[in-house]
Amino acid sequence: MNKPGTASERPTMEMVAALAGVSKITVSRALRGSELVRPELRERIARIAGEAGYRMNVAARSLRTRRTQTIAVVIEQLARDDRPIADPLLLTMIGGLLEVLTPADHAMLLTTNDHFLESNTIGADGVVVIGQGEGGRCLAQLGNFGLPLVAWGEPVPGLNVPVIGSDNRQGGRLAAEHLVAAGRKRLLFLGDAQHPEVAGRLEGVREVLAASEAVLAGVVPCAFSIESGAEATQAALDAGTRFDAIVAVSDFIAAGACDTLTAHDIAVPRAVAIVGFDDTPIASTHRPSISSVRQDATAAGRALGNAILALIDGASALPVATPLPVALIVRESSS
Repeated sequence: MNKPGTASERPTMEMVAALAGVSKITVSRALRGSELVRPELRERIARIAGEAGYRMNVAARSLRTRRTQTIAVVIEQLARDDRPIADPLLLTMIGGLLEVLTPADHAMLLTTNDHFLESNTIGADGVVVIGQGEGGRCLAQLGNFGLPLVAWGEPVPGLNVPVIGSDNRQGGRLAAEHLVAAGRKRLLFLGDAQHPEVAGRLEGVREVLAASEAVLAGVVPCAFSIESGAEATQAALDAGTRFDAIVAVSDFIAAGACDTLTAHDIAVPRAVAIVGFDDTPIASTHRPSISSVRQDATAAGRALGNAILALIDGASALPVATPLPVALIVRESSS
């Protein structure tokens, strides 16, 4: 018999069983973590299997168990030049998911909403949605698959989908309170309130302004990108909108706003103060550092991972999730 793991012969469960001096069923149970096999024997078999280069046939196992041991993580869209897929918020959230899913023996498949909807080859036990779309559009589409589903964002009325998210209203309140306390009187809001989490942030801003002498100078919908933030700010200037502060619903939007103001020789923060959202480090030598509302993306990923595993394991519903806390980080753009 050739040595397991050589190019001429693919290692099999039978080979691992022969090397370990146990039966094939014992190997199968050990590699699945079954308590029917003593811990020390499980460890020895796992070590032998690893040295031999053996991997369990996941496809065959899924036919028996009807489980793929895979979670699909679906994001709303592919990267844009001015909003890279390596968005630190997204990467940190994925890290939190891995911390939970990997010890639970689940792989993570990262894809986009359009690809998941159009593909017939993606197998998953459950779906985590990061990016709900306008009015929760993505959730409604993905809910038709009948798989356990949990989303990051803000609850959508009429959609019975468990949602975990930051305290968006509090985030809006923190940004507005900071700007009002600094003496700003006319706040411009940049963001598309068709997105449920953005609507929550706008509500928080409105609550603060209703109890102050400051006013909402306007709401300009825009996408979550530097280019969109720049265009939205230009549109406000072209319309003659007077404002001395901006609340942007992402740091990419805030950076674009800063670029447009600078191009018009409008000083930040002396003439216009800016607060963003997400606490995303955006490298630049020509912008002031952006004040921002920080979300705990690691905690978000962990919460999403625990929630989807609970649903897969048969939980009929999840407890109502308390919104994750947010914090204002003050930097040069508003100080």
